[in-house]
Amino acid sequence: MSYWCRTQILTHDEAKDRERYFLKFIKIMKHLRKLNNFNSYLAILSAVDSAPIRRLEWPRQNLEALKEFCQLIDSSGSFRAYRQALAETEPPCIPYIGLILQDLTFIHIGNQDLLPNGSINFSKRWQQFNILDNMRRFKKCNYQIKRNEKLINCFNNFDDYLSEESLWQISEKIKPCGGNKKRLEFDS
Repeated sequence: MSYWCRTQILTHDEAKDRERYFLKFIKIMKHLRKLNNFNSYLAILSAVDSAPIRRLEWPRQNLEALKEFCQLIDSSGSFRAYRQALAETEPPCIPYIGLILQDLTFIHIGNQDLLPNGSINFSKRWQQFNILDNMRRFKKCNYQIKRNEKLINCFNNFDDYLSEESLWQISEKIKPCGGNKKRLEFDS
């Protein structure tokens, strides 16, 4: 989804069109936060806060809005703001799967399966259980969202996107490394 979002922003000739898409994704993130869909929220945030997008010149108010969204997923303090928001969230919710996997990996690598006396390390298993049990509480109810085929078709399964290298090339055409803006021209 991240590459798709970046592609949607960068493949427009006019700065106002790129800004319109940038702002649309900000609005979508706001809605995703209200829905407690942290996983999609972070996917879009990683797109609009990526280097090929971030390096372009954006109005100050857009960057301020982006800064607010970044605070939730700030990695300092072991993602303290996100963990607090997640703890206060009522279902339904889609947590950020990357952090769950990171926590499980940290516990798995940082703790032996067996204690020095050969018995099972139940402390390790208890830590793993707590992470998974905390996530299970979000399955208690489902989202009440109706399927919208027109919207689903718009996303095209997120298949229509450019590579990282192509995104960088477009970004550098829009704003060359020297800082001077250049009109974006597509090759035929």
